[in-house]
Amino acid sequence: MTRAWESLLVNRPALEAFYSPVPPLESVAVRSVHLDRRGPTLILRFDLPEFPHTPLPEWTAAGCDTFQCQLRFLAVADVVMRGWSPPVTADIVIEEQEDRRIRVGLRGAGAELAFTSSDSLTVGHMSAYRRSGDGTDAGKQHFVGRTDRFRWSTVPDVWEKTFYERV
Repeated sequence: MTRAWESLLVNRPALEAFYSPVPPLESVAVRSVHLDRRGPTLILRFDLPEFPHTPLPEWTAAGCDTFQCQLRFLAVADVVMRGWSPPVTADIVIEEQEDRRIRVGLRGAGAELAFTSSDSLTVGHMSAYRRSGDGTDAGKQHFVGRTDRFRWSTVPDVWEKTFYERV
């Protein structure tokens, strides 16, 4: 039996500070996929399907309605990716394998991604924002982390390695 995805998080309390229970990875809006061969790591940036049950007061005051985060997978192998036609809304399915490995699958209209990784996941770059009329995340982001709040007020450009290669 596969455990809930949040039970694989090494920093689970960071997410549980906002959710009780943490929502499943169903109908998530996948915003980006970052592959780093040096890890080898894969980082998914996505919007969770529910807004936090315990939002920060600044999020409520700003009218935020969407929660976004990044999920880092380590020791990635067997990567298969077909298509990438955003916006991609998909279920992320995680199945436990032998030797502390997991199989991850994501399939949505216009995209398919599958890979294996270590069962040790990290969540980071958590933020809340008000989704724009066209469904993008281009507006003001209210980041949780102190460094993120200092450095970013919106989602950075894709070449910002400190945002896309580190969680």
